[in-house]
Amino acid sequence: MRKIFIVLLAVVATAVVITGLSRISLNIDILKLLPPSLKQTAGLSLFLNNFSQSNELLITVEADDPDKAEENATSLAELLRTHPALIKRVTDAPLWEKKPAELTELLAYFLLNQPHEKIHTLVENLSPEKAPAVAKATFSRLNRSVSMQEGQFLSCDPYGLTKPLLSAGLFSSGMQSEFASGDGKLRVLYVEAAPALRNYKETILWIKEIRQIVAAWSIGKNVVTGFTGEPAFIAEISSAMEWDMKSSGVVTIFVIALIFWLCYRKEKPLLYLVAMLLIVFTISLAIAGLVLKNLTVIGVGFSSIMIGLSVDYGYLIYQKSLRHNGSVRELQWNCLQNILWTAGTTAAAFFTLNMSSLPGLSQLGNLVGIGVLVGATVMLTIFAPLCMRWRRNEAQPPESGWIEQLFDSQKFRKIGVGITLLIVAILLAELVTKGLPDFDVSVRPLRPRTSEAYDTLDKIYAKLTNDEAFLSLVVTGATEEEVHTRLEEAEQKLTQGVVSGEVKMFRTPLTLWPSASHQKENIGELAALTNSAPRLKQTLIDSGFTDKAFEVTGSAFNYWKTWSQNSLPIWPQNETSRWILRRLASHKDGHFVAMGMVEPVKGHEDALTAQVEGEGIYLTSWDQLGRELKRVIPTEFTHLIIGLVVVLVFLLLIGFRSLLDVSLLAATMGLVFLSLLGAMRLLDIQWNLFNLAAVLLLLGTGIDYSILLVLDLRRSGGDISHTYRALGTVITLCSTSAAVGFGTLSWANNHGLSSLGETCAVGLLLDGLISLFLLPPLWRFMHRGRFSLEQLP
Repeated sequence: MRKIFIVLLAVVATAVVITGLSRISLNIDILKLLPPSLKQTAGLSLFLNNFSQSNELLITVEADDPDKAEENATSLAELLRTHPALIKRVTDAPLWEKKPAELTELLAYFLLNQPHEKIHTLVENLSPEKAPAVAKATFSRLNRSVSMQEGQFLSCDPYGLTKPLLSAGLFSSGMQSEFASGDGKLRVLYVEAAPALRNYKETILWIKEIRQIVAAWSIGKNVVTGFTGEPAFIAEISSAMEWDMKSSGVVTIFVIALIFWLCYRKEKPLLYLVAMLLIVFTISLAIAGLVLKNLTVIGVGFSSIMIGLSVDYGYLIYQKSLRHNGSVRELQWNCLQNILWTAGTTAAAFFTLNMSSLPGLSQLGNLVGIGVLVGATVMLTIFAPLCMRWRRNEAQPPESGWIEQLFDSQKFRKIGVGITLLIVAILLAELVTKGLPDFDVSVRPLRPRTSEAYDTLDKIYAKLTNDEAFLSLVVTGATEEEVHTRLEEAEQKLTQGVVSGEVKMFRTPLTLWPSASHQKENIGELAALTNSAPRLKQTLIDSGFTDKAFEVTGSAFNYWKTWSQNSLPIWPQNETSRWILRRLASHKDGHFVAMGMVEPVKGHEDALTAQVEGEGIYLTSWDQLGRELKRVIPTEFTHLIIGLVVVLVFLLLIGFRSLLDVSLLAATMGLVFLSLLGAMRLLDIQWNLFNLAAVLLLLGTGIDYSILLVLDLRRSGGDISHTYRALGTVITLCSTSAAVGFGTLSWANNHGLSSLGETCAVGLLLDGLISLFLLPPLWRFMHRGRFSLEQLP
């Protein structure tokens, strides 16, 4: 019966693991790490979700000569168009240059959106009384014009319907700069994917095929190509996350195994321990897949953190098993109190991160908290019996490890105390002389350390758009009319900003955003112009124009006639119109978002943002996000730290029933944190959004070492030699392994995650030193003569 139960349990566990692991996916949206309640987070999320093209890859072609750059960009575009299975569309020049007739739809739509008084004036100019004079004046101006561009517009639009559209600046050099730099040496191709790119794996494969095509094409050509855009970011960051997760986990296990081998030199226990860590890692990830949403970029280090913390319980159990001659149950019971305390405080610290409004930290807390509890359970229920089975099969009792022998030496302990005091003194002096570490409020911690996609995008910003100093105006609403009203409100506030000297310039899509009220007022009068088409065409011929001169005007009349039969509001539909509007307006799934840009006067960003923002109106940028995080995050972490300290102190008072011991534990952690601040100053590590979590993590994981030491000192009546013999090796291995687990994050491709690993690794090593060498003698000094062995619980 027992065997059947074990088999059923194994089948269920396997099914849970497979299901959980299959649900794990990686989310590269760095805004998912930030509080969604922040105005800047919400605004940037709207911007990215609606105006970043998820299936559009940007390829840059750069050459020393502008003619060569244009020639090579055209050549590459033509090559890419020959792969319809991979590429739906390649755009390498303004669409209105290749399909000028399609601009008529945008013209008709633009006029339809105008206030009714402007349309009334337009209709009056097309009346039988005024139209001949307008046509003759245009013909006369056409004959005098020396501008080719003006001549083209006058010959195609004698009645001047395009004047309002041109005055809106849609076809200025700013629109042209989407495709070429000012000097013409950098060209940009917009490549739309043919496949759906449903997940990051498909995106990686698609990008790989595009890269192969471009690499083969560029052979022998003296050009530099670059890749950016949403698919490039997804492929680049996701592949880096996969590599970071795998490499950090493998390296952590390898280093832990090496440390264990150097200390104990026993093969079977080492294999058992590695197997347990793999089980803990697999089960924890499976549970995370079942209960958590997509892993974010911060999740790349979860594997190494879980392994580095879970191995602590294995070290404790193995060390106790070396001197244990009783049953497995007795070994488990002897270890239970220590593991309950350490696992409980560590899990409490990580689960406390759920109090944070930062989703990334909440996810880290849940996953590592789950890993700690799974690790404690696996080590107690599986690893402990394996250790005792190995002990019974050993012919000779195990010898003391070399670390244990070192801690048996009073001389070594004195040297350790001296070195620790010297390190602490140096770090505290560094802190006193240089002050607290700075806080990095830039977006750097959110970005990868190396990224071709970011580098290419920065080059486009620098050479094409030159709008990095701009703020993005994002306006959203439940209906088109609500967005239109809010755009009018934003324009009024920005106009006031220009007058007050806070705004250099701004541009909103108000004139191109559909206004149902304007369209309703205009559509009847504009549609009726179709009846005047023969007369207006003949007027142009009588004034000296050809038949083609009426094509633009006649086409606009046809659009208005067709739209008069449709429901309002009207949106333009052809390819050129969608291209122009794609960076200005988004309307999908009943969600409406408009985007403009604002150039603030330097130093007035915060005041302007506060003035313009309102319900559904956002003024955002990455720099503004950094400023908002600087205001919000330190306060939030202060509350989290206070909450965690209160919980830990409460638990310790209940467990230890000694204010003196709890005060000593608090003083030890205080010294650890002060030393960490000095180390950060010495190593030039700044605080940022990520490594602030190190304070919380150290509170939960670092205090474990002090708890173990105080518990053993109380049991032994202050026998320091006994405590070092029992725990010296364990805490050395635990602090080293945990530091390795966090330290492997230091090579993560994300700046913030890397800084989290560095800060935690340094903090854990300092905690191990201070707890091991300073806490025991200080505890005995403070308890001298107060208790006998029998009095200590």
